[in-house]
Amino acid sequence: MQAAEERVLSFLQQQNRPFNAQGVTDHLAQYGVKKTQAQKALDTLSEASKIVCKEFGKTKIYMALQNNGDDLTKELKDLQCTLTAEQLQSKIDELKKQWEETNARLGPLKSSTKLVTALERQAVEKAFTESMDHWAKRKRMFKAIWDQVSENIDQNVKELWEEIGVESDEAADVNLPLMQQLMPKRARK
Repeated sequence: MQAAEERVLSFLQQQNRPFNAQGVTDHLAQYGVKKTQAQKALDTLSEASKIVCKEFGKTKIYMALQNNGDDLTKELKDLQCTLTAEQLQSKIDELKKQWEETNARLGPLKSSTKLVTALERQAVEKAFTESMDHWAKRKRMFKAIWDQVSENIDQNVKELWEEIGVESDEAADVNLPLMQQLMPKRARK
């Protein structure tokens, strides 16, 4: 019986027009649905509110439910969420005003910015490279002298350095190899 109900419901939804029990039987006879099966299926579907039944005297007319209300409600909500032409124009004007304000603030920054010339850049790179070279040279010299001086010292090196005021790269939280990576490529050794 369940198969007959499914077939009848599918037929009514597909045709999307009113039928009486005989009309449904005539159309579904090729699938083996008898008049009593069709009538019971129509009554069951009507009681389950899956289809609509209208009575006109002794005649009952059956039709599929028209569920366009849910679709229309969703479409209405979507349309209500969209902006009207006036709202869009207002938003455009507001964004243009913001853009102009931002551009007005940016203008002086652009004009007052002094660009570094190639000569100035080369001078800074040269000074940086020379400083890095002096740093590496002095570090090597100190290490050589310190190694000779500290051969016979039994005290902890870090404690001794702190006591006599020697500041190491690690204590100053700097790293020579890392800083050398900042040097221009042509000046690296």
